[in-house]
Amino acid sequence: MLYRLLQELPAKWAHFCLQVSSFVHREAEVSLEGKKVLTAFSGGPDSAALLRVMHFLGPGLNMKVAAAYLDHGLRREVFQDIALVQNTCTELGMDFYLGRSNAGKLAQKRGRGLEETARRLRYRYLGGLAARIGADYILTGHHLNDLAEDLLMRLQRGAGWPGLAGMRAYVPERRILRPFLLTPKKNILDFLEAIGQDYVLDATNRDPVFLRNRIRMSMVPEFESINPDFLSSVAGIWRLGRVDADYWEHTLADADKTSRQGTLLSGKTLAGMHKAVRLRWYKKTLENLGPGQALVQNIFKLDELWKKKKTGSRVQFPGNKEGVISREGIEFGLVLSAGGQRR
Repeated sequence: MLYRLLQELPAKWAHFCLQVSSFVHREAEVSLEGKKVLTAFSGGPDSAALLRVMHFLGPGLNMKVAAAYLDHGLRREVFQDIALVQNTCTELGMDFYLGRSNAGKLAQKRGRGLEETARRLRYRYLGGLAARIGADYILTGHHLNDLAEDLLMRLQRGAGWPGLAGMRAYVPERRILRPFLLTPKKNILDFLEAIGQDYVLDATNRDPVFLRNRIRMSMVPEFESINPDFLSSVAGIWRLGRVDADYWEHTLADADKTSRQGTLLSGKTLAGMHKAVRLRWYKKTLENLGPGQALVQNIFKLDELWKKKKTGSRVQFPGNKEGVISREGIEFGLVLSAGGQRR
């Protein structure tokens, strides 16, 4: 490897690493000083760059870096990938952990998509490992191009503001941190070339059977051809979305105190709210019930039913969730997918 210390890097790339550190501190509001981080390292360019940046930043922050790889048993080239990952970690002198799963078999058994199943298994593995080794944060290599894809996917699903802004830089409930979130993919590739870091390419990332790949290969390039500053616009939307989300989180905190165990939204309280506040309160309450993206049209429909006092009317949401109009207000809860009875 050409470089081992931050001070040895050309000024441009030392500044690149420091910008990542600044993003974590400023935008994610997380301090890595004296912490232990677990980096998801698949051997791909994004995770390889993230690992090297954390390695360069480690001494100055008194930060310990470990890496983890989860083999889903889906790719023939996996042994080459693991060899590169292991060799990189050995050269950098950091702990490496290898896990295995059978994502294909589990997806078929549970009737879920392969991509979604693999993602859930990966985060479950990383979360369990982080707890076992005492890691403060789990780092993933999601970058600005990923954020653009995420925004477009949420748009086609009908996600509302501020969820439309895309994934968070820091997810405190799962300790997931995305230091590259506002870093363009091109910068990551240029960085890898400059430091002489090898990486592997996953052929499944170009398989058009997956919606995200079609968006990556077709839609994002088309948007960039129309507007060369498209990625900068995505970054701006993300920043506004984070500010918006923070504002509403604080605004709705007091409203939550009037609900019964977080599921009954009082009609008296709703009546004194602006519609913008009501809609966001519905969305927040649904999110607190578990996974499942609430669609905009269903949230508006629920509000219309409440205003018309349609007692007994129900609106269902993804994740087996529902809102029921009652005399007291709106009752939120989970339902059984088959019988439709409240859990």
